[in-house]
Amino acid sequence: MVELVNQHHPDVGEQQIRIWLNDALREFSRRTKIIKKAYTFDTNLNERYYGLPEYIIEVNSVDYDGYKIPRLIGKPTKRDIT
Repeated sequence: MVELVNQHHPDVGEQQIRIWLNDALREFSRRTKIIKKAYTFDTNLNERYYGLPEYIIEVNSVDYDGYKIPRLIGKPTKRDIT
């Protein structure tokens, strides 16, 4: 692939071409949602919100202690401003 890009852009170095190809691969993966992965973390009592790593684009489902948690539609009944 590097050679093909180099044919059309002979003045661009191999390192820059690899950067472009990696960027294109990440963008393709993000748009097509082709990569799916399970992510787990520990929870704490009375902690409602948790940060997720930047690479997580979308949450498809949430399980807790072996049970699927339904998606919340609308606002929660109990407000938590923390």
